[in-house]
Amino acid sequence: MIITKETDFKKVKDNSIIGEGIPKLINSTIEFVGKGNILYCDKNVTLEDSKIVFHGNNSIVYLSSNYNNYKLDVSMYNNNTLYFGKDNYINQKLLIILSEEKNLFVGNECLFSTGIVFRTADPHLIYDNKSHERLNYSKSIYLGDHIWVGQNTIILKGTQIDSGSIIGAMSLVSGKKVKHNTVNAGVPLREIKKKIFWTRQCVHTWTKKDTENNKKYEKKGYIYHYDEKKSILFSDIEKELTIDSPTDKIEYLKNISNNTSQNRFVHLIDHVRIKKLIIKLKKIIKKIIHRWC
Repeated sequence: MIITKETDFKKVKDNSIIGEGIPKLINSTIEFVGKGNILYCDKNVTLEDSKIVFHGNNSIVYLSSNYNNYKLDVSMYNNNTLYFGKDNYINQKLLIILSEEKNLFVGNECLFSTGIVFRTADPHLIYDNKSHERLNYSKSIYLGDHIWVGQNTIILKGTQIDSGSIIGAMSLVSGKKVKHNTVNAGVPLREIKKKIFWTRQCVHTWTKKDTENNKKYEKKGYIYHYDEKKSILFSDIEKELTIDSPTDKIEYLKNISNNTSQNRFVHLIDHVRIKKLIIKLKKIIKKIIHRWC
């Protein structure tokens, strides 16, 4: 079934439209090919020049309240989840292809320039010559809060970007784990500056006076830090999104949406693992010292 106007939502069968509101459609379509799929929308959701196609079964699109219009070209298949947090700005249509039961997760208040692509798969299969084992499994993509993604950037499987970061224009981001409050760019991506923060102010119309008045940011900056008690591991979100019950997935995503901690997504999994490894090493060293003393 293809939905082209709001009244079509009442005719949906074998799939579900739920949430706090019905999305407004401006030159947009939503197509259900499979069954058991869910489109969840908060209030204040408008799709402009968008196309969302549920090619398979049991996938979820979760669109949070947004004062900007969503501009999406989405193809998803079986058991995929696409989540957008609140108040993201999308300059031009995002191309999103979700494959092999993997997900795209985007936090709050991100800024997306033009020509941006997300893909969770390669998608054709690559095998090792000797073992004949598959090499290129698909992986989910996770973005935290307040991330600025520059023009013509391609973000591929396994990428995890922490809050407050910038991805420079024309970058290729493949399987990278990007630290919070850093600038990253290039092909392949590399970190080029750390300990920064950015704002949504736009200089296009600025005069010399505006430039002079903004030499220093007088307000509290968008500075994030890892908080073991408040930060949510992307790996934990991935586990929750692999459960069988779509209803449980929706409830989990609602809880994420209601979490107002600034430091929700400002960690590296490697950082956590290293911290645990250091604790283990300290215990081992103490045992060795105790034996020799």
